[in-house]
Amino acid sequence: MSIESSGVGNASRSPDASPAASADEDGVVAGVAYIRIPAHELEKGAEFYKATFGMQQIGAFLDHAIILNVGKTAAEAVANPAPRLIVDRRMLSNRGYGINDNNCWCFRTKGMEKVLQRAEQNGATIVMQPYPVVSLTSIVIGKFRDPSGNLIELAEAGTDTPDRLYLRPPGK
Repeated sequence: MSIESSGVGNASRSPDASPAASADEDGVVAGVAYIRIPAHELEKGAEFYKATFGMQQIGAFLDHAIILNVGKTAAEAVANPAPRLIVDRRMLSNRGYGINDNNCWCFRTKGMEKVLQRAEQNGATIVMQPYPVVSLTSIVIGKFRDPSGNLIELAEAGTDTPDRLYLRPPGK
């Protein structure tokens, strides 16, 4: 479903809609700017996300944080309007939390199995294989711990069929 047909966003708003609801007005949240993830070894943490998610470095803060975003090149990553990922050595990890506690970072994926495989190849520990959430949204969830011990959740919409998830061989 597109944002236009969903009734969400400015494109579907009637001309007499409240100006207070417009994203170009002051006092309105326009979206997510970035996600900050702890990394006790800054460069190693950044390299993990580059190799696993195909991110590029697009900036840094002094000696304590590296800014990443998705893109095949740094220029493409800078131009990408998606929220940035900031890997920061000053933050505390959520590694002490269980896999269903409320402290994790969630990334939307396409091809979750391949992302989990790359994460594991790059030093992550898979803590929850993909499974379909019992809901009407057709969302699949998978989780891993990155090399710094952070709990990372992956979510993928519209792929909750057993043959798509490889939970069992197709046709069985």
